[in-house]
Amino acid sequence: MFAKQWLMTVGLVLVGLVTMNTAAEPVVKSQNTVMTVGEMCGGCVTKITAKLKPMPEVGQITCDIPTKTVTVTPAAGKTLSPKTLWEAMDSIGKTPKSLTGPSGTFKSKPKA
Repeated sequence: MFAKQWLMTVGLVLVGLVTMNTAAEPVVKSQNTVMTVGEMCGGCVTKITAKLKPMPEVGQITCDIPTKTVTVTPAAGKTLSPKTLWEAMDSIGKTPKSLTGPSGTFKSKPKA
């Protein structure tokens, strides 16, 4: 009986130590913006990349055809404007169904 109680106590102490260590890790907020579109193919990827790449605030663009998402990473020291990204996508016929970034989640064109 004593051995069982001792093992339970040691187990709880170890769980507490693991919890304390993981809770101390800083949480890094992503600066990426993810847009979901209705349809996406190879031609869409080309259009999206051609539209967004010249924008000075855009650092990297990743299009995922199966999930119909576009992930935009800002250039160093830049901030992505949800409204500007929405309008850029809309101008090429790829109006986002949703846009999620540091400013929040939008289901319609952001005001700013």
